[in-house]
Amino acid sequence: MKGEDTVKNTLSTDGAMKLVLCGCGKMHVTLGSITIHFTREEFQLFAESIRRLASIVAQPSLRQTSLTPQSAPSEVCH
Repeated sequence: MKGEDTVKNTLSTDGAMKLVLCGCGKMHVTLGSITIHFTREEFQLFAESIRRLASIVAQPSLRQTSLTPQSAPSEVCH
């Protein structure tokens, strides 16, 4: 599927994730063509949220199940 290929290409280790402290004081996290701008506090909250989600996904019983019901049209898969 095209969308899955795009995600795999973006998250591949070929395009390393970069974290840069900008002169504006924000942290720029870049992965492929995606750049997210964070304050230091926002970045720490984001990183902790990703760590928690990764630990949930790593559980064998949850790998193939939906973790939360989709409630909004913007959350529709595919």
